[in-house]
Amino acid sequence: MEDLLYKGRIEGLDIAFVHAATTRAVNEAVVRHDCDPAAAHILGRATTAALLAAATLPDGHRLNACWKYRGALKTVVVDAGQDGSVRSLISPNQLGQPADAHDELYGEMGELQAVVSKDGKITSSGTTPVSLHDAVGDLAYHYCISDQIETGMAVMIGFNPDPEKPVRLCQGWMIQALPNADLERFDRIRRRMDEPAFRELLGQGGDAEQLAWLLAGDEEGFEKVHMEACPTPEFKCTCNRGKMALVLRSLPIPERMELVQKKEPVAIRCQFCNERYELSIEECIAAWNTKFQEQP
Repeated sequence: MEDLLYKGRIEGLDIAFVHAATTRAVNEAVVRHDCDPAAAHILGRATTAALLAAATLPDGHRLNACWKYRGALKTVVVDAGQDGSVRSLISPNQLGQPADAHDELYGEMGELQAVVSKDGKITSSGTTPVSLHDAVGDLAYHYCISDQIETGMAVMIGFNPDPEKPVRLCQGWMIQALPNADLERFDRIRRRMDEPAFRELLGQGGDAEQLAWLLAGDEEGFEKVHMEACPTPEFKCTCNRGKMALVLRSLPIPERMELVQKKEPVAIRCQFCNERYELSIEECIAAWNTKFQEQP
C-alpha cells in the first residue's frame, strides 16, 4: 500500500477529517533510528499523528511537536509539514519491555509543546501538561485544551519480522469539530474510534470513505463524504553540511582549540535522520569565523 494523505469533511455533520497511510515514511524513521519494538511503536504513532495535524495547516506551514516524559521514555520530536514532509526522533531508541507502561515507560505527567511556523518564523505555540501515556492521545488532548478544537485521533501500526522493512502497515485518522458541529454527536462519533470495528478497519488499511461511513453513516443529517488528496507523506530531513557546521558554533573556545590542535576531522550526526557528516578542520574553522546565517 502506497503512502497517502487525504483531508475532507463529513457533510451534514460539520466534522472535518484527515486520513493518512504512512507505512513507508514511518519505516524510514524506525530504520534510521534503529528502534527496538517499543520505541518503533511509539515513534511510528507519534510521526503519523503529527502528519495528520500538519495536514490542516495553511500552505507552507510546519508543525513541530515535542513530547517530554519522565519515565524510561524521555523525548519524542516530530517535525511535519503541510507539504507531507516529516522527520522525527525518539530518545532513547531502545526502550525494552517495561512491566508497567504507565509508571516505568511514561512516568506520572508529561508535557507536549506544539510550535507552528512558516519560513522558520513561529506563528503560534503552546505547551500542555499531558498524562494519557500515549503520544497520539496526548496530541489530540492538546488541540482540545490549547486550541479549543474538539479533536479525536487514532493510529494503528503493525510490524514485520524484517529489520529492513519492520513496519507492515501504519495508518492514522483524525476528526475535528467544525464551528457548527453538535458536540454531543461529535463525542459519540469520537468514542466509536475506540471500538473494535473501527480499529480493525483502520489496522487493515481501510480507505478514508470506508472509515468515515463506519463512524457516521447512521447519524441523522449525514449527507456524504467530501475529500481531497494532500501531498504524499515522505520522510525528509533538511540537514546538510552547512547546517552541521553551524552546530559546531555552539562549542566553547577551549573545545574548539582542542579540535584544531588534533587536526582530525570532526564527525557529527543529525539527530533527526541519523546521517553522519565528517567535517574537516578547515570547514570547522570557516564555520567559527563566518557570520551566522541560515543555511539553505
